[in-house]
Amino acid sequence: MDRRRFLTGTGTAVAVGIAGCAGAGSDRPFDDADWRDGDGLDLTVLAERHTEALVDAGGVTLFSTAETDHDGEEQPNPWLPSQEYESGYDLENERQYVRQEIPDDGEPEVSELFIADDEALFRQRIGDRVQYDRQPINLTGDQLAETMRSEVVTGIRVEGETAAGETEYEGLNLWNPTSDGEGSVRGEPTARFVSDAFDGDRTIPSTIETASATAHVFESGIVPRLTQSWEGDHDGQVVTVDIGIDYRDPGAEISEPEWLADAREATGAEGD
Repeated sequence: MDRRRFLTGTGTAVAVGIAGCAGAGSDRPFDDADWRDGDGLDLTVLAERHTEALVDAGGVTLFSTAETDHDGEEQPNPWLPSQEYESGYDLENERQYVRQEIPDDGEPEVSELFIADDEALFRQRIGDRVQYDRQPINLTGDQLAETMRSEVVTGIRVEGETAAGETEYEGLNLWNPTSDGEGSVRGEPTARFVSDAFDGDRTIPSTIETASATAHVFESGIVPRLTQSWEGDHDGQVVTVDIGIDYRDPGAEISEPEWLADAREATGAEGD
């Protein structure tokens, strides 16, 4: 396992189920919310409300899926395999858990990371083969919270830099979603925003023919769910990519994974 790459590349996220009441039949729920911009979204305000509420909750889990398909016999190049990604934060106990699963037909690959008590423990399973690793880590509570802040805007407002050194943001701004009435996520009312056009570029598919996205927003500004889909030509095939992002279980404690004792024994952690 490439420990540094896995540790550096782990995402993180939080979401808080703080929702207000949307009036039945309302065309624009939470019409006075400061994260709204008429029928659209003020993404700067939305990202701030979303992030601060989740950090105040003390932790959350980001659960995302990527489902990909192509109509040819050979896998296109480059390619993004279908996969699941889960990243949880527990700020009170200064814990983080990350899992990435690629359900390959031949040998499914599952990589896991658990951070607590100044150490990072890893577990990787490929088919029937399992290996563990461990390394010390100096991660303060403030650093963990800052990492969480940067990840909880996944899919909403992603900061980047142009070749000219200018700051740019890529996320929902590439969709320009508009109000589509009421919605609901896990029993809580939401304002729903939809789009059928994508203004950015993608590696997969390289040519976008159709695209759609839906975003749900609680009254507090929390974005509990995002879905995005693309279809188009890629490497001579018709390719579809469906992405789902959920922010769930705000404030929940992260328990030690079942494999922790095996990881400690395998890496000589017991009795150190």
